[in-house]
Amino acid sequence: MPLDTSKNNQKIPVNPGEVLFIGGKASTSMNILHEGSVRVETTLGDTSIVLYSLEGANLTPGIFALLEGTPYPYTIRAKTSCVVSTYVMNQANAKKTLTTKVSVGVMAVRTLLKEIGELYKRVLSIKGLSSKFEQTMDNLGAVYYILNPSIFSDVTPGAMITRDENIIDPVMKLIRNNLAGFQEHGGMLPDKPTINFLEEDHGEFFEKDYSESIEWNDAEFHFIRKILSVNPKISQALFEADPTLLQSAAESYVKTYRELFELLSKETYDLSEMMNSMFVGENALLEKFNLTLDLFNTGYSTIPSTVLLPITEWALKKSKSLLDEYKQIFGTNYASVGNSLDKLESKQSELTAKYGHELTAQKNKEEAIAQGGDPIRAGIDTKALKVELLNSASQILNYSQADPEAVKEFSTLMVKLKSFKNPLDPEPDNRKIRRTIAKTYWDVYKKSFTKWLQSGKQAPKAVELMLRYGYFDETLLDDGHIVELVGRLYQPGGNPSAPIHHGTDWLEKIYSREVPTSVDELGQTFFEKLKMDLKDSGIKSEKDIPPDYDTGDARLGSEISSMYEPNVRLTSGNIASHFPILTKYHITIPLEKCFVSKDDVEKALQYILGIDYTAFNREVIYRNEDIGIKNEFIQRSIIPDFILVPSIGPKIMMWQDLSIFRGAGSKESRGRICIPHFVTGDLKTFMLEAIAAFRWELCKNILGPDWNNVGIPSITADYTDYVQFYKKSKDLSPELKEKISSEFKRFRTDRDKFAYDYSLWIRYEAEGVQRVNRVVRSIFYRHIPFHKNIREKISSQPAYAELHNRFKNIRTRQHKEFENKYKKYMDASGNLPKELYENLTFYEV
Repeated sequence: MPLDTSKNNQKIPVNPGEVLFIGGKASTSMNILHEGSVRVETTLGDTSIVLYSLEGANLTPGIFALLEGTPYPYTIRAKTSCVVSTYVMNQANAKKTLTTKVSVGVMAVRTLLKEIGELYKRVLSIKGLSSKFEQTMDNLGAVYYILNPSIFSDVTPGAMITRDENIIDPVMKLIRNNLAGFQEHGGMLPDKPTINFLEEDHGEFFEKDYSESIEWNDAEFHFIRKILSVNPKISQALFEADPTLLQSAAESYVKTYRELFELLSKETYDLSEMMNSMFVGENALLEKFNLTLDLFNTGYSTIPSTVLLPITEWALKKSKSLLDEYKQIFGTNYASVGNSLDKLESKQSELTAKYGHELTAQKNKEEAIAQGGDPIRAGIDTKALKVELLNSASQILNYSQADPEAVKEFSTLMVKLKSFKNPLDPEPDNRKIRRTIAKTYWDVYKKSFTKWLQSGKQAPKAVELMLRYGYFDETLLDDGHIVELVGRLYQPGGNPSAPIHHGTDWLEKIYSREVPTSVDELGQTFFEKLKMDLKDSGIKSEKDIPPDYDTGDARLGSEISSMYEPNVRLTSGNIASHFPILTKYHITIPLEKCFVSKDDVEKALQYILGIDYTAFNREVIYRNEDIGIKNEFIQRSIIPDFILVPSIGPKIMMWQDLSIFRGAGSKESRGRICIPHFVTGDLKTFMLEAIAAFRWELCKNILGPDWNNVGIPSITADYTDYVQFYKKSKDLSPELKEKISSEFKRFRTDRDKFAYDYSLWIRYEAEGVQRVNRVVRSIFYRHIPFHKNIREKISSQPAYAELHNRFKNIRTRQHKEFENKYKKYMDASGNLPKELYENLTFYEV
C-alpha cells in the first residue's frame, strides 16, 4: 500500500521494500526524507528499470511530479528503513512554498539537481548500449550480405545497390538500405568478412552516428548548479535576497528532468526494437546466421569454414556481451531473447569441433603470411627488418638533427601518448598532446626531407618510411603492417598518363622550383606571405624578392606548412582524432586493401573520365598569329596534379583548381588534388567527390562575379538557382520537395549538395538508373554530358530522350558554327591546327 498523504504534517516510518508512491497516481503532497534511502523505478513499455536511488536527509522525493502538476512518472519504493514527512499540497501551493520558505526551496532544487544527474547517467548508459547494438547490427547485416550476396535477387555481384522501401522483412530492408548508403558514401565492402570489419565503426558510410553521448548544453541548469555548489551560507543568503531565483531554478530543472525522462523513454524503446530485430522471431538477424550455418552444415553453402565460423563465433560472443551489459543496466535478463542465441551457440560448438583442423591450419597460414609469405612481402627477412627498424623514433630524430629541447619534450609526450588505451581518443587532453607532438614531427619531417634530398635520396629505412607513409615508431604498428609498408616502399611506381605524384616527388619539384608553391588554408600564396613579412622592403612583384628569401628551402618549408601538413590532417577525415604519425589505431581495414598506388589513382581517374569526359575542361584562349589567329576561345582538358600524401583516411581533398592565379597561362594551369596514401574506403567514390569540388571551384574561378548569374548559364549558376528555388518548381512534386529538403539538411554548402548529386549522376544515372530528380538531370545533362557511347545507350529512355535531343541540337549547331569559322584557318591540305581540330571534335555528337 502506498503512503496515505491525506493527513497533513505527518512523520511516517517506512520499512524496506514498501511502496511510498505509485507511478501514474496524482502527486498531492510535498515529501521530505529525513533518514534512509528510497529507490526510484519505472516501467517503459514492457521494460522495468531502476532509475536511481536517493539517500540521506533533507531530500524531497517526488518533487518533480508535484511541481510539474502531473501524476508520478515513476514509483518510489523504500530501499532501506526510512522516515518521511508529508505535507498536503498542490502545484500552486508548492511553487509558493519555494519562495516563502527558502530552506524548503533550496532542499527541493538540490533534490532535483541530484535526480537530474542520476537520470542523466542512466540515459547515457542506455544510449551507450543502444549505440553498440546499432553498430553491431549494421556491421553484421553488411557481413550477412557478403556471405550471401544472392539475398537480393535484383543485385548482380559488384553492382551498385539501391534502396528499396517495399521489402517486408524489416531486417532485410535495413540491410539493403544500409548497404546503399554505404556504397554512396564511399564504403568498400571486403571480398570476405573479417573480425576487423565487424569491430570497426563504419558510421560515416552507413550515415549513422554511433556516439554514446547525448547533446546537453543547458546554460541555466549549469549556472544554478554552480550557485548550489558554493558555501551553503552564501547560496542561502542569495536565495533569501531574491527568492524568485529558486522558483526559476525549480521550473528550469523540472523542464530538464522531463526532457531527460522523455529521452530515456525514446532510447529504451529504440533499444528494445533493435534487440527484437536481433533476437526475436524467424526474421531476427541471428536467425539468418543460424540458417547460414544450417546451409553450410548440409553442404548447400560454398562459404569456407575459415571465413564463416570466425564470424558466427564473433556474433555469439558479441551478443552475449551486449546481453550482459543489458542485465547490468536493467537489473534483469532481457526477457524476449528467445532461443535464437541458444541455437547459435549449439551450432557453433558443433561445427567448430568438426572443422577445428581447418581453423587451425588457417591460423597457421595467416601467421606465415605475416612473416613474409605473400608476393608483396616475399624476400623480406622479418627478423632482420625488426633489427633494422629497432628504435625507429630515435633513428629519425638523430637523422634530422632537430632541436634538442624540442626532441626532449617530444619524446616525453610520445611515451605518455603510447600509455593511453587509444592514442587517437578525441578527449581534449589527448588532442593537446597530439598537437604538440605534431608540431615537432613536421619540423623533423622537413629537416629529414632536406637532408635526404641533398644526400642523393639516401637515408635509413625508418626515415624513408616516414617520408613516404608517415611511419615513425615501430611499436605503434603491428609487425604485419611494417612488413607491408616496406614491401610497398620499393615497388615500381607505375607509369600513369596523368600527373600523379608521390608526396616526396612533389616536394622535390617544389624544392627545385619545377612547379609553383601551393596556397595555404587562407588562400595565400608563398609570394603574398613573403610580401607581408617584408612589407617595408618595397616588394611589388615576385621578381623583386631577394634571392636570400626565395630559396628552395624556403619554398619547401612553405609547401609543407601551407599544403602538405593541412592535407595530411584533412584527408584523415576526423580532425578531433588526427595524428600525423601512422599507428595501428588508424588502420580500420587491412593495410593492403587501403594502399593507394599511382596505378590505382589512374584507374579511378580513367573510370570517371570514361563517363564525365569534360570533367577538367575549361575555355582558354588560343593564339597563332602565323595563320592570323589572334584570340580564339577553345575547350581544353587540363588534368590536375594528384599528390599522394603520407596520410590514412576516408577523404580526398581538392586543394586548388588552378596553380597560377594571375597573369598569362593562369587559366591553363593545373589544379591540385591530395590523396591519402591509404584510403579507408572506396577510392572512386572519394575521387568523385573531389572532382565535383574541382568542377565547382573551377567554374566559379573562371566566371568570377558571374558564377551564380543565371543569365549566364553554368553549372554553378543553374545548380545554385535550383537549390534556392526548388520548393517553387513546377517540375517537382510536394513529396519530392520534402525529400530534397530532408537530404539538403545533411550538407553544409551548395558545393557539398552538388557533389552528392554529381556522385549519383556518375554512378547511377550513367547506367540508366534514375537517382537524381528531373530538374538536376536537366542541369547535368547540359553541363556534365556523358561520354557519347553512354548517351546513345540511355537516350531511348523517356527520362533522357528529350534532354538528349536538346543537347544534340545545341551541340550540332555549335559544331556547324565552328566548322564554318575554322575554314579560313585550314592549310592547303584542308587540315586545321591541332588545337582547333580538338575543339571542333569536342562539339561533335
